[in-house]
Amino acid sequence: MRDRLERELSDRYLIERELGRGGMASVWLARDRRDDRAVAIKVLDADLAGAIGADRFVREIRLTTRLLHPGIVPVLDSGVLPAGTDVALPWYAMPYIPGESLRARLQRETQLPIGDAVRIARAIAGALLVAHRQGIVHRDIKPENVILSGDDVFVVDFGIAKALLETGAERLTSTGLAVGTPVYMSPEQATAAPVDARTDQYSLAAVLYEMLVGEPPVTGPNTQAIIARRLTAPVQSIRTVRPTVPAALETAVLRALERVPADRFPDVAAFAAALDSASDPAMTPSRRARRTGLVLGGATLAVVAAIAATMKLEHRTSPMTSVDPRVVALYQRGVRAYDRRTPVAAREAIAAFDAVLARDSSYGRGWVGLAKTYVRIYERRFELPGISRDSLLALAVASADRALVADSTDAQAWVAQAIVRRQIDPSDVAPAIRAARRAIALDSLDGPAWHFLAMSLAESGDMTAALDAWRQCVRRAPTYTQGLTFLAIGLAWHKQFDSAKVWADSAVAVDPSYLFGRTTVGEIASNLGEQPRAIAAFEAGRRLASGVEIPNTLAGRAMAEARAGRSADARATLHQVDSLDSRYVPTPLHTAVYVAQAYAQLGDVDRAVSWLASYPTHEDLHYQLHVRCDAALAPLANDARYRALLRPGTRLGDC
Repeated sequence: MRDRLERELSDRYLIERELGRGGMASVWLARDRRDDRAVAIKVLDADLAGAIGADRFVREIRLTTRLLHPGIVPVLDSGVLPAGTDVALPWYAMPYIPGESLRARLQRETQLPIGDAVRIARAIAGALLVAHRQGIVHRDIKPENVILSGDDVFVVDFGIAKALLETGAERLTSTGLAVGTPVYMSPEQATAAPVDARTDQYSLAAVLYEMLVGEPPVTGPNTQAIIARRLTAPVQSIRTVRPTVPAALETAVLRALERVPADRFPDVAAFAAALDSASDPAMTPSRRARRTGLVLGGATLAVVAAIAATMKLEHRTSPMTSVDPRVVALYQRGVRAYDRRTPVAAREAIAAFDAVLARDSSYGRGWVGLAKTYVRIYERRFELPGISRDSLLALAVASADRALVADSTDAQAWVAQAIVRRQIDPSDVAPAIRAARRAIALDSLDGPAWHFLAMSLAESGDMTAALDAWRQCVRRAPTYTQGLTFLAIGLAWHKQFDSAKVWADSAVAVDPSYLFGRTTVGEIASNLGEQPRAIAAFEAGRRLASGVEIPNTLAGRAMAEARAGRSADARATLHQVDSLDSRYVPTPLHTAVYVAQAYAQLGDVDRAVSWLASYPTHEDLHYQLHVRCDAALAPLANDARYRALLRPGTRLGDC
């Protein structure tokens, strides 16, 4: 097999070694010559390949490329090894994930700690939920298809079972091959009845059962015996084998293992929420509610977050004290507006937080929201009627201090301190780092705390630590769009554009109206050479933008047009920026950087450097981060005026 792979794929891949072999495929470690990254190439077994249409299998498997989730290992490339004297063999390439399979860990430990088992199951559920929304059912969830890499959990082989069924169902049956693994199959899948997303829920519950008990819920000497027992015998109680498992957790798992799909949870999100609320009775109510929100989306996430905010305040005061639901609703309205990062949304956020504090001035989160939004308005040069820009930082400081007075044990109050302190002296991030670490010490599950720690670390020059912190952020808050987007940006600063693309696309999948996510998708697509996609993303951002964000999105479009060889279009777009930017004096940081990128790609070094120099605070560490790390500024590397803008001892690419 190695000789065959090297003969057919040597132009693209350097085959290194065989990673493993199963009943349906062999897996090979290879080096992608074009992108200089490790990949795993899976080649279907000859018996299986002979039972299906190889070319159609490849077409089907390519449909899974639309799945965007950090826990889904995507298909990067695929093809068919020509038949020659043997059968044609379909193959596909995936990113190589260093680590071990869940099967390997189970073989080593048999039973996993309850917290680990639930965490892994919830991560799998998050990946499944994204696939189910795209109409893709995995059909083969099992420990072998789950990869553990540190604290990260990845699911592989999405769409493989469907591709096999679509391309050769009758021939698979006639040859005795089955799609799926008997001990984890749902009853409907085992009996060849039609299946939907609930079959994956059953399989996930079977995997979780094994993580808790040490063996699957149904076993037997052969496939027929397993299917017979599944259809007739009850599942053994988890607590009989392991009494430390909470009763509510057992109830949730057994419900997902019901024989009749209608008796299971309506979807994997509901199953994951039940696991979360049942797994740790000692967990504080606020953390339980926050964790439940990790696997949900949209309105459900907002409701869960509102409950979390209510419980947080109840815990802080006394069991008999509750928060006015109207206060919580107003606060959540403000948070949603703040997260949209537009001028109009910032004003909506201020109005909402003001309304919160008008009802309850002791509600610390209201002061946190005000502090963060005042900084956003100051930093992005938004306009706030009735308040001068010179007053914004003072208002932010006062609001952040009021948040600490209200509750110095609230992690978000320390996040507000981190944000404000970073603005007080943008050339010194040490106070912001200390405040962010204090927030994490109070609540290690707080996604924004990890994000602002990461940003401050990146600005300090420690990009490795920053990327680690952003990964912690999205691990704890998978739907936090700012964390997803900045992890993408951090990876792009590290020139890991393919990985960055996945995270940026994930942010937009969570919230299609998230302006910053759209422009980040555009920037990364442009760096990957995908200029039509980049232009479309910046245009989508332009439709969402207002105020100072309009020239920023136009500048991004101009950069992509320049890289596409459309110089005249790029200059016409930049002419629009010139007319808009005259309203903002001095030039905002991001406008200066984005326009400079466009001119750099046009080869107009003079204008690029002039735009960079137009931002007055050159010692601002966030400015330095962009000037040092943005890939689009590479044409300026040898210009003395550009180098003079950098902090002493640094150069382009020190990221």
